[in-house]
Amino acid sequence: MNLDVINNRVDAALKTNHRAELIVISMACAIFLLGLGTLLLAYWHRNSYIGGGTFLFQSFLYLPIREILKLRKDNIVLQALPVLLAELPPRETVLEIRKLAAYLRARR
Repeated sequence: MNLDVINNRVDAALKTNHRAELIVISMACAIFLLGLGTLLLAYWHRNSYIGGGTFLFQSFLYLPIREILKLRKDNIVLQALPVLLAELPPRETVLEIRKLAAYLRARR
């Protein structure tokens, strides 16, 4: 098992996760601005029913925040992987990679 190949794949996964994290953060910002705009519109029109839409839009923020937290946990696991693999014998290295793959697949 070549550690350079593993490190390259981990680096590629971290870059992909970073790009996905930026997309999710920008989506969360858009949802926040949409909710803020709805709140301002409700205040301007003095209409409490429009203000209820603010709650609806802001509740959609739960999904992007949950995805950001998942991506950050995955990044921590992926960053710790090369250090862990460098210290283990080859047989245990294969077992740890399998555990990591099962952990990451189960979380999706």
